[in-house]
Amino acid sequence: ARFLHQARGRTDHLPGRMPAGPDELEAWRSSLPPSLEVRGVYCESDSGLDDAERLGEALGLCPARHDGRNPARRDKFLMNEAVAAAGLDTVRQRSCGTADEAEEFARGLGLGDEDSGGDGAAMAVVKPLRGVASDDVHLCRTLPSVRSAFGKIEGSQVFGSARSETYDRVLVQEFARGTEYAVDVVCRDGERKAVALWRYDKRPVNGAPFVYHATRLVPAGGVDDPDRVGRAVCEYAFEALDALGVRWGLSHVEVIAGPGPDGTVRTRLVEVNCRQHNADFVPLTNAVVGYNALDVVVDAHLGELGGDGGWDDVPTLPSTRAHGAIVHLVSHVEGRITDINYDVLAEMEGLPSVVDMHVYPQFMEVGNEVERTVDIRTDSGWIHLLNSDGDEFEGDYERIVELQRRMFDVEGGEGDD
Repeated sequence: ARFLHQARGRTDHLPGRMPAGPDELEAWRSSLPPSLEVRGVYCESDSGLDDAERLGEALGLCPARHDGRNPARRDKFLMNEAVAAAGLDTVRQRSCGTADEAEEFARGLGLGDEDSGGDGAAMAVVKPLRGVASDDVHLCRTLPSVRSAFGKIEGSQVFGSARSETYDRVLVQEFARGTEYAVDVVCRDGERKAVALWRYDKRPVNGAPFVYHATRLVPAGGVDDPDRVGRAVCEYAFEALDALGVRWGLSHVEVIAGPGPDGTVRTRLVEVNCRQHNADFVPLTNAVVGYNALDVVVDAHLGELGGDGGWDDVPTLPSTRAHGAIVHLVSHVEGRITDINYDVLAEMEGLPSVVDMHVYPQFMEVGNEVERTVDIRTDSGWIHLLNSDGDEFEGDYERIVELQRRMFDVEGGEGDD
């Protein structure tokens, strides 16, 4: 759609919104150029998942070129239930209608009135049934904190809802220890390609438990994946997509990996997102992996129309030829900006591994407000790192994590982790 609009000046294929009913849909379809064949529906964000499913069905693409409707692809409780029913390992969970129910389930996970402390202490994750970017996700160590988290989510607006719906149920899950990964998977009629594997670096800062610091590209399979963690994560993602009936399009699947019995890798689902990885990933994946998910999903839908055979050339699992990461600029201060520390930003930008850097414009003006970063929405910007030298890459990354504490001065003084 963007190519037709930007390169050819076409606008007749650009509806303003999803057709609301059968009459609007028929009017929309009749306005399409006769030569335009609709071969798939692509969803860019979580907000559009339901509409994308409805549109695919209404256009008659299902089941040949579309997966139809399935609420388990959006509701995180139903999602984990479907994956568990398919025989995959998942966390214990409950969809709770009251704070008492949430507290009862958390007690069954081992939580008490006080934090028992220690690395192996029981913890629970309390979060909305829908949402993105660790938004309103709470890591709870005590029963009172579970009740408090429940109260913050209950009655809040459902993510992606156009009708101001609110949550009357809250998801409580066992906390899965391990490292979190995300797999970008492209499907063509059930055949799957893991086109990028990312390892998250999330850290507790600013009072939030899961703040993104970096999303790193890592290999899956082969000599660069000696412990086979990458392969195990990708294979689990493929099976989770099978369980949800996903046969077409681009998905972003998040998985926790940790040690299993007898030296195996234990993998459990965080969530399946039936849309793209919402970051500017194309330059990095082109450089590190050699291709990118957007080109591959286009080839999945259109390749047999005369493409160059690109789909068959893409391997099932990705390898890497350099070190690459998207670094999230984390603000550790909050308030009115009194000074922008350009020397700090210049040092960041001058590091050998930095190939691109962007501080959001609103934070480049003295007098504007900045928040402490608690999720992706409160990031201050991003940096792309790329380097063939692993030691230099790691050093540059850790230097950025150190420097970002001093990006801004604010009225009233210091940040507080």
